[in-house]
Amino acid sequence: MKKAVLIAVALLFALPMFAQKETKKEDKKEDVYVWCVMPNKKGEWLKLTPPTPKVVSDFQEKLIYLKLLNEYDIVEKGKLDRATSDAILKMEARKGVTYESKELVGFTQGMKNRLLVMYAKAIRAEKAKKKQ
Repeated sequence: MKKAVLIAVALLFALPMFAQKETKKEDKKEDVYVWCVMPNKKGEWLKLTPPTPKVVSDFQEKLIYLKLLNEYDIVEKGKLDRATSDAILKMEARKGVTYESKELVGFTQGMKNRLLVMYAKAIRAEKAKKKQ
């Protein structure tokens, strides 16, 4: 009787170990999350999606236009390098958005949206400047 109780207790404690192994097998794709703090909001974990070459080149064109990055800093179009990453972090910091990451390896939808807004404002400001 004692042996049966010991075996039952041992199996009971072993179940969480088996469950952990199975969840690790299911988690094949390693997603990258970054802690983001927006102005006047609580911080949240955002999933960074790997950028496609089209998205990266679009970012690089807009960043060059916004004078946050010199066009000579980008070695190859469509390639996410350290200079582009630094420029994105600088652009986000101007809006008061902070990320707990030294170098980003992807973009969030919020980053894309904020860049488009800044880009539209910069174009309007440049047009207004030319009219004066």
